[in-house]
Amino acid sequence: MGTLWKDLRSIFSSSGMQERQYLIILDENGNILKANSRMLKEFNLKNPGQAESNFFNLIHPVHIENFKNAFRYSSQNSNPYPVELVLKNGHIQPMNWQVNFLTAGPYSKSFICVGNVIAAGKKPDAIQVAGFGQKAAILQAFMKNTPNMAWAIDEDATLLMANPVFLNYFRLTEDALNKKIAEIIPLSVVDALYAHHIKVFQTGLPLEVLEKTKMADGSTAVFRVAIFPVDGIEGKKMAAGIAINYADKYYAEKNLKKANERLSQLSRVTSDAIWEWDMLSGEIFRNEKLIEMIGCPPSDHGNLAWWISRVHPEDRDQLTDKLKEVTDKSLQSWESEYRFLCTDGEYKNMLDRGYVIYEKGMPVKMIGSLHDITNEKLMTNLLMEEKLRQYKNISEAAMRVQEQERTRLGREMHDNVNQLLSTIKMFIGLLTPANAQEQEIKQKASEYTLLAIEEIRKLSREMVSPQLNGDSLAENIQKIISDIELSSGLRIRFAFDSDHEILSPGKKLTLYRIVQEQLKNIIKYSKAKKAEILLLTRDNQVQLSIKDDGIGFDMKKTNPGIGLASIRDRANFYNGKTEIIASPGKGCEVTVSIPLLDSD
Repeated sequence: MGTLWKDLRSIFSSSGMQERQYLIILDENGNILKANSRMLKEFNLKNPGQAESNFFNLIHPVHIENFKNAFRYSSQNSNPYPVELVLKNGHIQPMNWQVNFLTAGPYSKSFICVGNVIAAGKKPDAIQVAGFGQKAAILQAFMKNTPNMAWAIDEDATLLMANPVFLNYFRLTEDALNKKIAEIIPLSVVDALYAHHIKVFQTGLPLEVLEKTKMADGSTAVFRVAIFPVDGIEGKKMAAGIAINYADKYYAEKNLKKANERLSQLSRVTSDAIWEWDMLSGEIFRNEKLIEMIGCPPSDHGNLAWWISRVHPEDRDQLTDKLKEVTDKSLQSWESEYRFLCTDGEYKNMLDRGYVIYEKGMPVKMIGSLHDITNEKLMTNLLMEEKLRQYKNISEAAMRVQEQERTRLGREMHDNVNQLLSTIKMFIGLLTPANAQEQEIKQKASEYTLLAIEEIRKLSREMVSPQLNGDSLAENIQKIISDIELSSGLRIRFAFDSDHEILSPGKKLTLYRIVQEQLKNIIKYSKAKKAEILLLTRDNQVQLSIKDDGIGFDMKKTNPGIGLASIRDRANFYNGKTEIIASPGKGCEVTVSIPLLDSD
């Protein structure tokens, strides 16, 4: 196997071979695996190692089936298969090709193909028929396997060969062979085709035509016909032909042309931005309104890939997924919103609506309209921002009312309830116990009254809003720390800078309440001995960090309590972020970041 491919590489690099012939290696799907320099240059192909190219794209459609049959015959019989093709090389290029199956190599199934140009005026290499050896067998094998009508006649208009498709179409049997075609097939068909056979006999060159004929039942048949010369018997000229039933496609293209004309006329009178995508050719038509909308002159706007490349990167996948879904699920219509980059360098918000046309279950055309919804989108965003601003104002007002109510209740407890308890304590002091037991009861009643007075004093102090407009936020936090250190064994370190003082009163109060809430959590749950509070300004954000050395907790197994949830809610209200880091035995750290200034 290695020697064979080494020989092939030397053939491809041979200067003589490069100058005289076209040489390619194809896989069973027609992909070009290797090609000599003449093939690459004259057919404008990229090196197969750099980009994929398919030989079938170069062959005229009427000959693709012939070439596939050459693959099939060569692989089944391990013999070379000659075939005549017409290749598109900026112009029609008749050529002779020989297809050889490679029985060994690095590819699973491949063929080496050698091509030669048929010079103008020169009779091409012909195929022998009617018992003249292997080439006749090849022609017969081709006729038997092709799904299209195939035949061969001589210059006397005698039918020498015909495949089953041909015979079935004209309701003939093999008895029709060696008879004059005028005797066995409709005269309308004879008149239409025999003149083309005569031209092939005279020039010795292949011919391709599109032919419409009236059938015996009155219907019109449309065929794409290819006729080519073959070597005859006893000096007689012969020509073989193949006919592809083109009726459905012909009328579909005719109807499509009419539809295009109607669309073009409609696009000139409508004020809508209209587009049409021919999914078979890849061409896209856009009317003047659409071109004016996106700002591109007609010479610049391109295919679907060009359009998608100008869609905003964040919206691109959504649009391509939508188009794929439409074809995969055979949807009739779709719509999508995305941002599109116009030639002025600005993105516009577009609403794109499309309608899909199917033929035999296959999507062939998509027609749609494009709407610039930039202003509507802007107004929607402004309305949403205004709603959020109103919601925020209402929420802040509600928070102020809540704080006012807390302050009222705190003062009520401090001024009234504590007054009552103080009076009770005074009356208890007036009691004269008769014995030791009554003395103990008096003492306990006095102690519990004092405890209630102290608890109410602490609770009222927590409920009353601090005077943040007077003292700074840092000073109010320092008061909380002093009270907690005095009433508990917790030692607290506090560090801060002064930039946070430009915060709004609402944000200051929120940070104050967060400190108050988290210190209460630490005292209640953490068993901590030390805590640290940092209040710093970083990148237009105020960052509050509260850390303790307590027992901590497992965040995967323990849901945050009401206290931590309250901290998150307070931060979220001002578009802030909350991060909680905790683990068993390593304490807990709560970090809250709030924008220094309001975005509005």
